[in-house]
Amino acid sequence: IEHIKKGGVVMFPILGLAAFALLIAIFKWVELSGVKPAQDNDVSIILKYLKDGEKEKALAHAKSVRGPVGEMLTSAVENADRDKEILEEVIYEQIITTQPKLERLLPLIQVTAATAPLLGLLGTVTGMIKTFRLITVFGTGDAKSLSTGISEALITTEFGLIVAIPAIILGAILSRKARSVVASMEQTAVSFVNGVINK
Repeated sequence: IEHIKKGGVVMFPILGLAAFALLIAIFKWVELSGVKPAQDNDVSIILKYLKDGEKEKALAHAKSVRGPVGEMLTSAVENADRDKEILEEVIYEQIITTQPKLERLLPLIQVTAATAPLLGLLGTVTGMIKTFRLITVFGTGDAKSLSTGISEALITTEFGLIVAIPAIILGAILSRKARSVVASMEQTAVSFVNGVINK
């Protein structure tokens, strides 16, 4: 706490950004971890039901798959009897509707990663200004007075980087996780369309 206090007023927005980014990261991690990709046997079972003319059973199985993949399969089964182009459009619409939902709030983590070092730099500037003001008043003889401004300059830079580096890593991991869900949906969609055409 003493170390943080030495950083001055700029430490408040830096720590605020850190807490904000951490809360978003936890929320998104839980949200994305709850989205399960469709299993190969799910698509196979649905296609088998459709091949046997049991659309209701296929629809029931599609609804049993949780998350956006299940919603996409449900829409796909409901439109399985339509032309290939219309079926592909319905599925594609489901994917592009889901993608922004999966990626929402992630840009805020990237903003934190970009802003924290700038706030650290601001603290460095204000700390050095404080140091030069003290030099003009007391000269260079009072090392203790000068150390407060120098400490402020270095500590804010330190915390700016401490916040930014994990934010960059977390943002990259969560973005990759979101993209993997979308990729899973696309793969499932291709398997379904190919299976319906060849049934």
